[in-house]
Parts: sequence; structure tokens; C-alpha cells
Amino acid sequence: MKRRSRMTQRILLAALLAVGLASTAQAELEAPPEGLTARAVAERVENVFRGDTSYFEATMIVHSPRLPEPRRVGFQSWDDRPNKRSFIRITAPPKDKGMAFLKLHPNLWNYIPRVERTVRIPPSMMLQSWMGSDFSNDDLVRESSQLDDYHHRWLGVDPDPEHPESERAYLIEYIPNEDAPVVWGKIVATIDAARFAPLLQEFYDEDGEKLRVLSYEDFATEGRPYPHRWSMTPLDKEGHQTAVEIDVIRFDEAYPDTLFTKRNLTRRDAR
Repeated sequence: MKRRSRMTQRILLAALLAVGLASTAQAELEAPPEGLTARAVAERVENVFRGDTSYFEATMIVHSPRLPEPRRVGFQSWDDRPNKRSFIRITAPPKDKGMAFLKLHPNLWNYIPRVERTVRIPPSMMLQSWMGSDFSNDDLVRESSQLDDYHHRWLGVDPDPEHPESERAYLIEYIPNEDAPVVWGKIVATIDAARFAPLLQEFYDEDGEKLRVLSYEDFATEGRPYPHRWSMTPLDKEGHQTAVEIDVIRFDEAYPDTLFTKRNLTRRDAR
């Protein structure tokens, strides 16, 4: 009973946080600082959040009214941003252990150990649910780029954001380039002004309707401010929320090329 109560409290807290931060776009904002472009802010955020390379171990917790209890998925992730490649291996639960995902831009493959088969995931499925969660394939393997596929526009500076991790925040609008392979009409990002750390992202469709909110919490420092909890809340699915809790995170390590290969998909160990 306590577990369900805590789950309800987390979902309510995330919803209140999303509503509070969303309202800042309509509140009185200050002008952006001179000489700092919206694009430069987006680049700083990407560098803080991803570095050149990043490795993390995490647990994903999926909440849904259809589940008798939250579903937990453990995984490892390697991201090589300059070379546009990534690798994810599922470590838990036992029925999914060994499943793996490989991105070699522009292709994405998924290995399914129970049938010993590797399948290519077409671009049309990049926004499909990843492992039954509220995150998409694209959210985790990062096929689209919030730097290259969007141009960036200042909305202003919030001098008193609702987010508990920030005393002053930048609001930046990400607008897709005309030829970009993305479906979002825009993304509105709230960014801590002191640390250039991501606080919140709101995703809108082409008609301007907000469809989901991604909030970042539990910041810790591994040489940079990094959120150890990501919470994705779809606004059209009552009671749904997915959190990713980061257990281990490392940046800017060198990875062997053998990691990002289709042969590595079938391995059961870390590499």
C-alpha cells in the first residue's frame, strides 16, 4: 500500500511541476542576456547532458493503470555523439535480459534473444514506445538531434522558476527545420541559467497541442550537473508515467569500435 501511495505522490508531483513550469511561459519574463544566443544555450545543454561520449546504468520504472505494480527494466547505455552511434543492452527483468539495441546512423537494430533474431527498426517506428514505456525509441537511441534538426529561439528568462533545482531559468523554443525527420511541432525547454542543466522539456504537435512533459530531477555532480531522474508524463494518458533512475554515469570515455557492431548485439555480457 505504501508503494502505491509513493507512486501516486510521484506522479502528482511531476504533474504539478509540469503545470507550474509551463505557466512560466505565460508569466512575465526577462529579456535574454546580451551576446548569448539561443543556439549557444542549446549547445551548452547538450554538452552538459551528453558530453562527447557517455555511459550509464539505469532502471526504468513504468507506471500504468493497466499494470498491477510498476514495471522495472534495467539497462546499460553507451552513447557516442560525434559518430552518431549508440548501444543499449537490457539487464533485467530475466525475460528481457540480453535484448539489445544498436544505432548506426541512420539505422537502428534490435536483437531479441528469445527468438535469436536481429531486426531493423524502420524510421517510421522511431516514435513507438521503447520497452513498453512512455519514452520512444528515439528518446533513448537519439536518432534525431535537438541541435541539428531544430533551430532555436529565445522565449526569455524566468527570474523565479518553480523548479526546486533552479533559482533562474532560460526558456528556449526548439522549432524543427523544414526537412528534419521529426514529428514535433516544437519543443519548449526550461534550462537552469547558472549550470546550463536541463530542467524540463514540453513537446507540442504541429497544431500547438502539448502532448507530453519530460522533467529532470535529483541533480548530482560528476564533473557536471546531471539529473539522475528523468520523468516522462504523457498528457493524453491519465495515470501513465515513466521514470528513468540513473545509478552509474560516466562521460568522455573511449569506446572500442567493436562495441557498436551487429555482432555485439548477440553477446550476453557488458561488451
